[in-house]
Amino acid sequence: MKKTAILAAAFLCAALSSAAQGKSPELKISDKVLKMWADPVLQEKIALGIENNRKGDFYIEFVDAKNKNVKAENVKVNMVSHEFLFGAQIFLLNGFEGEKENRLYEENFLKLFNFATLPFYWAGYEQADGVYQFDGEQEGMEFKNLYRRPPQPKLIEFCKKHGLAMKGHPLSWYLNFYSLPAWLPRDEKVIEKHMCRYIDKIAEKFDADIDIWDVSNEASDTQDREYNNYQNYFPRDHAYKAFKESARVFSSSDDFIVNFTTPVWMRVSKYREYAQDYLLASDLINRGAKVDVIGLQLHFFDKERRDDLLTGADWTPDSSYDVLDTFARLNRPIHITEITFPCMDEGEVGEEKQAFFAENFYKLWFSHPNVQAITYWHFVDGSAGKEDKYNGGFLRRDFSKKKAFDILDNLINKVWRTDLAFEEPSSEYHFRCFYGKYKVTFTIGGKTTEKTVILGTNTKKRAYIRVD
Repeated sequence: MKKTAILAAAFLCAALSSAAQGKSPELKISDKVLKMWADPVLQEKIALGIENNRKGDFYIEFVDAKNKNVKAENVKVNMVSHEFLFGAQIFLLNGFEGEKENRLYEENFLKLFNFATLPFYWAGYEQADGVYQFDGEQEGMEFKNLYRRPPQPKLIEFCKKHGLAMKGHPLSWYLNFYSLPAWLPRDEKVIEKHMCRYIDKIAEKFDADIDIWDVSNEASDTQDREYNNYQNYFPRDHAYKAFKESARVFSSSDDFIVNFTTPVWMRVSKYREYAQDYLLASDLINRGAKVDVIGLQLHFFDKERRDDLLTGADWTPDSSYDVLDTFARLNRPIHITEITFPCMDEGEVGEEKQAFFAENFYKLWFSHPNVQAITYWHFVDGSAGKEDKYNGGFLRRDFSKKKAFDILDNLINKVWRTDLAFEEPSSEYHFRCFYGKYKVTFTIGGKTTEKTVILGTNTKKRAYIRVD
């Protein structure tokens, strides 16, 4: 039986079971959606995109101190980590009650991810005027310890130890219950002054450690009734001002992101270059703001969005490529910055739905030439309040793995990985591999040695390994 038929049968059984128990049955993944993702032309496009955009041809050449070729034998080339950034937010590092849970969180995080998003929410880290809680404590002040707002130095230490790239999130955001400190007057001139001061303080403390920043978060969502339009309190043109201040105080090598909410996919699919998100990004760039990366979120927190995904009313493969292609016109890389794929139903069938969409969207994003990073948001069920009411983690609350975890583990660590072994002795080896960091093991004169090389998008195609 084909995979599509198996999925359809499972979803039908779940619906019948729910009906028998008097529940309102959840929608299954429609035949329309299953057919769209199974389309051979789409699958070929994804496969070719991955082959052409995530892999390259390289030479490794062994030379002595006089640059003369030396033959090596028992040569092995093993991937250490991807150049592409597969990540998640790491707000709950050491955030669980038991030591066992904390170690399971670390172990599973490192199994999938080489990239971590660290929290810098203003309301949590400056709870008193001019007094900061980045280190988790402040002499002479009593702070309210906030859930999912750990001290950044501990996060940085962990990331450095395990070779994780880091991103800070966010430097500027207008929502008062997440971002604006309670002590701050709701006056745009006062807020602008303190916003810049907060950015300056973060740069002073963390510029040397973190190279990627969500500078402006969700600035194009100006009429969100759920949040009561708190943006009215923020200074006019605050996204531009946040970028200009960040460029002034951070290193010029840092990558700055303008980060858009989930409706960006619907708006740009419909209006393309005339969508408010595209127009904002374009305006910032044209006025000289240091916008290095376009950030796109994709959360399914509410039932309406989930139903549109399941029925194919929106979030289709074609529309997703169209949005990515539209933003590519700005000549900037793209990060998929925040993702939540909920289970959409209880038990195994719900987890099948989550796994189906996680697998297909990850493949599509990984295939696109402009996408450089994918960041999942809530890694463990039951750890994010109302944002996780539909169980969007890749791990259940007991840290057992869902099918989505296993699928991504297989893709990232097996399917999208290069490990090579060469039997014939030679001074030069030519091969094709996924971009990343590699360990090269070889034997010369009976001595076995290991060297690390970077075989990346922008590195030279010939790596020389010097032999003592």
